Amino acid sequence: MPKDMLSIVSPIYGSKDLVKLLYEKLTEVLTKMDVDYEIIFVNDACPKGSGEEIERIAKLDSKLKFIDLARNFGQHIAIKAGIDNAKGDYVIIMDCDLQDNPEDIPKFYEKIKEGYDIVFGERITRHDNIIKKFYSEAFRAVLIHLSDFYIERRVGTYSIITKDVASQISCINTKNFEYGGAILYLGFKRGYVPIEKEERNIGKSGYNFYKGMKLALASLIQNSNKPLVFAVYCSFLMFIFSFLFIIKLIYDKIVNHTILLGWTSLMVSIFFIAGLLFAYLALLGLYIGGIFKETKDRPLYVIKRKINL
Repeated sequence: MPKDMLSIVSPIYGSKDLVKLLYEKLTEVLTKMDVDYEIIFVNDACPKGSGEEIERIAKLDSKLKFIDLARNFGQHIAIKAGIDNAKGDYVIIMDCDLQDNPEDIPKFYEKIKEGYDIVFGERITRHDNIIKKFYSEAFRAVLIHLSDFYIERRVGTYSIITKDVASQISCINTKNFEYGGAILYLGFKRGYVPIEKEERNIGKSGYNFYKGMKLALASLIQNSNKPLVFAVYCSFLMFIFSFLFIIKLIYDKIVNHTILLGWTSLMVSIFFIAGLLFAYLALLGLYIGGIFKETKDRPLYVIKRKINL
């Protein structure tokens, strides 16, 4: 009976020392398992020499596949490039920073063999600073309420999917591609395994606050139109409030013979309403911008070269 084949997909944007260590740990774990395997490193135009190191190792080991993107397209686009080129019966997606521990791979494999289509790693602990934890949890809380899908709070990209799921992801070519959103859209049967999110000992995360917010907004706009519905509700409430306030002014004029005076209250109201209007216009602009990106119909990513593929 032929062995299952595992494809390990990892987008690379870090130091070359990190690449070598990740490759060594993956090889150590995978050679102990009763499977065939391939390791796919997708270099997302890392400026720190990662591409050269991957190329060097790939020339020594044909099981390491190298995809070199022409420019930086972002983590999730790099993940999709790896999935599109994976040949395995099961595809494992993991970060390159070793916070996703390669030693957890057997647990993922055993769990998906129970009949699941997708298995996520459910983080028990997370070794990030308090600020990153806060805005990460805040974003997930907002996305849970505004998205059309249920989103688990303690999962990231570390996961394993079947070949059928991988083929469906390859059909998704939306320009704001986000791996987690694509998985939620597809559905399928999901399982979970508990994992420890390790500390990052080499290099720094490629995600700063700006990039994190950009990804969060793209994910929200891609997966839900509820912010637009929320804007409609706010506009309706403002109309009701204004109508009631007009009735109060008429009542004061006719019954109490008083006129509401106050330049401050007038200016505050004007700025409040103007602020809301500009916020709604900006929100609408984000959705229109998303439509504009889709209509250009450009390729989702451009591969400069491949090795062992």
